[in-house]
Amino acid sequence: MQIMRRIALPVVLLVAGLAVAACSTATGEEVPSPDPDVPTTSPAPSTVPTTTAPLATTTVVPVEVALRLHDYERLATRGGVTIQVTGPDGPFAQLDAANPVVSMDLVEPVDVEFTYLTPDGTPTEVTWAQRIDPESLEHVVVQPWRDLEGERERFVVAWQSQGDTAEYIRRLDAAPTVTVTSPLWWSIDEEGELRGAGDPAYVAAAHDRGGLVWPAVQGIDADGLHVLLQDTARRQAMAQQLADEAEALGSDGLNIDVEGFRDEDGAAFTLFVEEIAAAVHEWGGIVSYDLVPRSDDWDITPVELAFWSTAPERRALAEAVDYTVLMAYDQHNRFRPAGPVAAPNWVEDLIVYALRYADPHTVLLGIPAYGRLWNPAELDAPRAMAIGSLARRDGVRTPDPEFGVDRVELGDGWFYWAEQDIVADRLAFVDEYGLSGWAVWRLGLDDPSLWEAMGG
Repeated sequence: MQIMRRIALPVVLLVAGLAVAACSTATGEEVPSPDPDVPTTSPAPSTVPTTTAPLATTTVVPVEVALRLHDYERLATRGGVTIQVTGPDGPFAQLDAANPVVSMDLVEPVDVEFTYLTPDGTPTEVTWAQRIDPESLEHVVVQPWRDLEGERERFVVAWQSQGDTAEYIRRLDAAPTVTVTSPLWWSIDEEGELRGAGDPAYVAAAHDRGGLVWPAVQGIDADGLHVLLQDTARRQAMAQQLADEAEALGSDGLNIDVEGFRDEDGAAFTLFVEEIAAAVHEWGGIVSYDLVPRSDDWDITPVELAFWSTAPERRALAEAVDYTVLMAYDQHNRFRPAGPVAAPNWVEDLIVYALRYADPHTVLLGIPAYGRLWNPAELDAPRAMAIGSLARRDGVRTPDPEFGVDRVELGDGWFYWAEQDIVADRLAFVDEYGLSGWAVWRLGLDDPSLWEAMGG
């Protein structure tokens, strides 16, 4: 290694000398040898062109990110309902139960908007945005209010009306599956006043049988409800009165069966429910609200009564109470002849629609214990009958593919749909959609076959 160093030094000096000579030749001037005793000055700038190295560039590779529907949104996108996905450049995909995943390429975080579309592609008011970050390879698409970890107790509720305490107890004893009874003890009349009174003896009897009691307040007069709801002081006073009376009876909660208020009273009704719920929750009670059905292609008819379906603020009401009871009836009545009270395909449409606004574990499915007997000469005047009574009327059965339930023709020309045959079909939706149970309208119209179908 020492020999190589001795040889290397002269070579370096030689190369340096050649470089100096080359510079002298290029400029046409003689460059003197450096003298250590003479000060030197900077040489003139060289006219030899120089080359600058290019700057290094970084290529950003897009990341593929998956957007996946949460199960709650998948349940609410059946029957042709979809969720439109809109990015910075506009709509680019749709999600639904059959197609729950879509991918997008990202280089930086973006806001993506999601909007429910009806089966015909019309945007709804259900819309929200989520920040999508490429650092996470998968994002769950779900409305921000959802309670993803929530669970609720499962209930079988039955309303009670038209009878005294002894009759209520007798009917309760004949319904072994029921875990909650809801006697209609109060009503809001046409003047907006509260009428009625509860019976602590019935509450005690139900408790002795291991059941709970959520007494109900009913209101179906639009004029009377308007008088109440638009008077803040009266509304708040009634909310507190209902909570106080339910507590005094020893009740376990309160059921709000107020329906038929007009669109202009929708916001005030939401406040009324919030006020009731706050007062009942103070003493630990459970609050349920009975919701009038609606879907994308079905509303209460005739047109002048459409507010029954359109007025309720579904999301706000679901947030205010512990349980939403979806009253999945009356599909057909004197306003809508003729057909079953609640065909399975219609009931499923109502559930899917309701789940845009409420988590499945907060919904109870309302089931009718009645059907209707139709006179072809008076389709606007059908007779409501207990399903057990209908079932005992023998006739000629014909499958009805439109409704998925047999139509039964009687010898006198009257007819009905075999509602008793589809109770199990309706109950199957409770498990399929993860609902928290069901509610039966009402004890007294029921039949042993109903409870057999319900597993009782």
